[in-house]
Amino acid sequence: MATQSRFISLTPYCLVEYMFEPIGSSNFLTDDIILLKNEKSGVYQIYNEDGSLSTTRNIKDLTLTPIGNNKVAYLDSEKIPNYVDYDDSMTETSLTGYNVVYDRVRFHFITGFDFAGFEAIILAIMNKQNNGENHLFANILLAPETIGELITFNSKPLFLSDSQFDRYIDVLVPSIKNINQDFDTAPNKALTFSAAITPTTGGYSGFITNAPITISLSECAKRSKLPTDQNVTFDVFEITENYDASVSQTNEFDNVGASVAESPNGDFLEYYLTWNGGFPEELISILNKRNPNDDWVIIHQLSIFEQVGSAFINTSRQIIFQEDDWDEPLVYRPVLKNAGSAVSMSVDLLSRLTNRRNGEQIIREASFALLSPKKYGRKLNVIPLSDEPQSQKVYNKIIKKDFEATKLFIEPTFAPGFEGDLPIANVPLTTTEYIPIFFNNNNISISNNNGMLKTRDIADEIIFGPGALRFIMSPFDNVIKLKMFNIINKKPVPLDLNLNAASYRMTFETPEGKVQIQNDNSDKTENLASGEISFKISKVDSSTIFKSKDRTMYITSVSQEGTETLMYTGEWRKPTQQADVDAAIKAAKAAYSEVENREAKITDLENKIAALVANEDKKKFSITRNSIIKKKAVAPAVNRYGMPSPNKIRTQVSNAGIKSKNVAVFSKLTKKIE
Repeated sequence: MATQSRFISLTPYCLVEYMFEPIGSSNFLTDDIILLKNEKSGVYQIYNEDGSLSTTRNIKDLTLTPIGNNKVAYLDSEKIPNYVDYDDSMTETSLTGYNVVYDRVRFHFITGFDFAGFEAIILAIMNKQNNGENHLFANILLAPETIGELITFNSKPLFLSDSQFDRYIDVLVPSIKNINQDFDTAPNKALTFSAAITPTTGGYSGFITNAPITISLSECAKRSKLPTDQNVTFDVFEITENYDASVSQTNEFDNVGASVAESPNGDFLEYYLTWNGGFPEELISILNKRNPNDDWVIIHQLSIFEQVGSAFINTSRQIIFQEDDWDEPLVYRPVLKNAGSAVSMSVDLLSRLTNRRNGEQIIREASFALLSPKKYGRKLNVIPLSDEPQSQKVYNKIIKKDFEATKLFIEPTFAPGFEGDLPIANVPLTTTEYIPIFFNNNNISISNNNGMLKTRDIADEIIFGPGALRFIMSPFDNVIKLKMFNIINKKPVPLDLNLNAASYRMTFETPEGKVQIQNDNSDKTENLASGEISFKISKVDSSTIFKSKDRTMYITSVSQEGTETLMYTGEWRKPTQQADVDAAIKAAKAAYSEVENREAKITDLENKIAALVANEDKKKFSITRNSIIKKKAVAPAVNRYGMPSPNKIRTQVSNAGIKSKNVAVFSKLTKKIE
């Protein structure tokens, strides 16, 4: 089950997206956790050690704790003593050895908001314990000294309610749904993580099941220094404004989702809001029957991003109102402005289920990515015909049936010679089937080097050598299409996969064992004679693969007697790791360019040597590429390019009777090779 997002508007400049990890998720962390008992505020608070900055960002060095009178103290871990060590009412306990599933809480900030007018902003997430007390899961300080470690600029800004949000802060907190599930089902509740962070006199409290989660944003207009008798001061902030909202852990819209993907029937996209994995017509009917005055519609927002180099450019945004036809997908064909140079494109769908009576909204997101999106350029690909289309003669023919006994239905007799022009009877009907378009295409080489495939486009396609391929895999259905090559004499030659009459597998290592995908084995999606092979990875298999820390993918051939042989290895990446794919493309191109430059230098030196030899009047002396690189018996002392040493060349040239003037020239050339 995919992560579910809930959106809450906290302030005009801050939108919160709470991303719930599903129940039973194995996506857990083992980071150490600190439990702070604050007797001044009467609440427990948790955060991670400073080493968890790159994973949770909910660390001590970015955290505040309440000290009463609407004031909070900054737990700056670089100060000695730390505030917790100074204040006798604070007690820390380190918790280790727990596998904790985390939710992601993303605070989106509106474009143009510069955080001016505040000394600090506090971002907090709280949950209610069974004893009625609040528990702080995070209390993050956003101030000049911490903003650099917290703010992330969004390369694909969120556009919602006529506003654009281009920056965000991610904080990971323990998943309240998962730790409650573990607590409720554990045979010994005292050993659970929930019990460990809610200690009480003589036992533990735990959390209220399905209680709303409280998210707050506090504005601090005043900062002061708290002096001590230990030659150290602590930063204290005073809260002047507070905004909070509740997020339900579960509701009737849990099974609402969104889908956007390429259509199997052509070069266009299909998108729609989903309900229980299908179309939303039943959901709309249920909602409208509850209240005759309700009027539920769906507002779809499609944002097109083109990746040019490492930059994502938003080139199009469409907003579509859907008021009917709930039982079929909507269609859209993007037109890319940079199709010739774009490495990839992504389509972000934001669907809002909206009640026009009161403005209530349920928001869901989906995304689709496509490598080499040239087919969505300004002009469609046109196949020129060698000859102009010719008009054809069509003759009507009355078909005689068994029950038609009258002469009215007997075929007429035509004049002699006319029968030769009649069309042949019982010609099989020609039907047209559309082949699905695969959105993840790659070229790979089973040779020990990279290559380039010359195309008619302005950019050549890279051929990845063994182990060099990096490709994006989404947590949904994936169709991976590969074309295999042999690099022979620097030229890519398609690999004939029909020669061994074998089947092919794509294999992934996961914590649940190997996931093996058989190739499609269909002439509609593959051309084995030209090295083209495809694999379809289902959403279920993708979810299993996503749990693995091992990103290696294997392609093997399986003979008829069952022998499985490794052909190629590569690695997969998540959609958020596009930078790794770009780096792999760049590295493969650089390696190929290095080989090309080296070959060009050797060819240039060969040409110069050949020109000197041609100027000899009666002497014949030929130093060919093969004699330079391969004749080690004649010239055993060679350099890294296989060229003889200068002394060896000088001796050979003298023995051949070439003039001493040219002997020196040969020496200079060989020194360049050195």
